[in-house]
Amino acid sequence: MSLKEALAKAGLKTTKSENERRQKALNKNEKFQETRIFCEVCETTQQDVERYTHKNALIDAEWICVNCADKNSIHDDFRQTRQSHASKNKSFKRFYGPTKDFNKEAKFEKKNPRFNKQNTRRTKEAPEKKKPRYTIDENGEKNFNC
Repeated sequence: MSLKEALAKAGLKTTKSENERRQKALNKNEKFQETRIFCEVCETTQQDVERYTHKNALIDAEWICVNCADKNSIHDDFRQTRQSHASKNKSFKRFYGPTKDFNKEAKFEKKNPRFNKQNTRRTKEAPEKKKPRYTIDENGEKNFNC
């Protein structure tokens, strides 16, 4: 018997029980959608709750509302989901730091200039010959005082 089962048998409940959902059998036509609306920090139901994988030692929660994330200075780069209604409609706004743009992550851009199609040897034009910085005298000597 695990410690979790023993504590549950003794009558203790976990604090994160509202985010645990029961799974039901789905039909082929039915699409299962799960949107979490319970903030684990303020323990209330909020509209914009997202999952953050942060390193803030003061908070032991993953599903945090926007207000609690702003109050506790959790940067939006730690946000892992885009499941709330506001973030799906691109009206998700953070007041602490910049808002993470998930559309930029979806596009794959090669930042290495070697793989840029414009910089390949086949498409480059032949470089022009540079004008020499010297002149050749009658004796065949190079004169650099031009």
